[in-house]
Amino acid sequence: MGRLFWKFFFASWLAMLAAGAGVGTAVWWSHQTLEQERHAQKTLDLDHHAGLFVGAAADVLQFGGEQALSQYLQQARHHPAPQVYAVDARGTDILQRAVEPQLLNQARDWYLQQDDGDEIRKVRTVEGREFLLFAVIPEFTRGRHSGPLPPIPPHWRDAPPPKRPSLWLPVISGTFASLCLSAALAWYFAKPIRSLRKAFADAAVGRLDTQVAEAMGNRHDELTDLGQDFDHMAAQLDSLISAQQRLLHDVSHELRSPLARMQAAIGLAQQQPHKIPETLERIERESQRISDLVGELLVLSRLEAGVSDGNMADTDLGGLLADIVEDVRFEAAQKQVEITYRGFDEVIVETSGELLHRAVENVLRNAVQHCKCGGEVTVNAGFDPAEGRLRIVIEDQGIGVPEADLQAIFQPFFKSPNQKKPDSVGLGLSIAYRAVEALGGNIRARNRSQGGLAVEIELRLLGAGAGG
Repeated sequence: MGRLFWKFFFASWLAMLAAGAGVGTAVWWSHQTLEQERHAQKTLDLDHHAGLFVGAAADVLQFGGEQALSQYLQQARHHPAPQVYAVDARGTDILQRAVEPQLLNQARDWYLQQDDGDEIRKVRTVEGREFLLFAVIPEFTRGRHSGPLPPIPPHWRDAPPPKRPSLWLPVISGTFASLCLSAALAWYFAKPIRSLRKAFADAAVGRLDTQVAEAMGNRHDELTDLGQDFDHMAAQLDSLISAQQRLLHDVSHELRSPLARMQAAIGLAQQQPHKIPETLERIERESQRISDLVGELLVLSRLEAGVSDGNMADTDLGGLLADIVEDVRFEAAQKQVEITYRGFDEVIVETSGELLHRAVENVLRNAVQHCKCGGEVTVNAGFDPAEGRLRIVIEDQGIGVPEADLQAIFQPFFKSPNQKKPDSVGLGLSIAYRAVEALGGNIRARNRSQGGLAVEIELRLLGAGAGG
């Protein structure tokens, strides 16, 4: 589960917990109120029953004497009724039951506190002995020990039942807390989504420099990742659109020069009819240049669109590379450039021979064009059958390329400021780069320590095998 899931989960859980806490508090509060009412009612009932038993014991003692009270209390011990104690001045119970001093002191104190009532009484017998009568209720406890029933204040007996607190207060509090948490959660998720919507709207009208990740703040979740992905996408689109605009500008510039020369040649032919044959040759050369440029642009466009110019078929790598070298040797001879080829024997692999031919031929032609007059271009090709890896290194003896431009030379119409490019279409290395990329390989350039440029092509051709 992602971070956004856990944030949403815990926020929702807290909202429900707050609402549940409010309802639970209301239920607990209601239960506590009912318990207090039951306790007060029980106290009043105990007071009533204890008063009856103490009163009855007092009447028995006063009119029947100690013997009658002993018999009455002895019989009462076997019934579920308050136990009445009759203690004389020395603290001795009439039934010789053990009475704790603390219990006796509490009874005496409560007798002094009560204004009127029958819960605790003092009775003097005919013989002149004085007894303190009080009831002990086992169910009515004060702490850990049973004690005598305390006197009930007179205002308790006639007081109305306690007023129940409103149950709506905790319910409303829990609901309010839940609403606050839900609102915070909704704002937390809605804010970055609004930022993303605005960014998409800006991108739709062409403002690709919009950055949305910074507006996300310090949060770390999938929405932040989405904002970063949007920024990356916008930057890539901006780069691609800029590249297309540069390509359109470069194509327009490349087409303008031959067209201008053709117009000039036509004007010259009109003014000097005797030079029409020479003018036609010039127009033919310029039109061929335009045709080559359009053809190369079509090839580059198809490669960038992912449309392969060749089908996968069994191809002899050794024979293919040897044929390419022989074809380019005719052009190299005109510049007095020698091509040295070190390759391998016949190897049959399943690949696109057309794409591989375009890639190697364009790199080799570029090396010949930039090599110094009377120099040498070397082609070293190696194939590893175990790994199915093809490696081709083409080196020239030209002036090289500035280190900062080694990657840029694979861009369409690139012109190094430190190098005068020969008269060419200017798309050869770009087509080679796209062709190698379509074959799943990579191509890179480096300057040689002895001077000149080295271009390395590396491909992995699985399922390769050696031929006869």
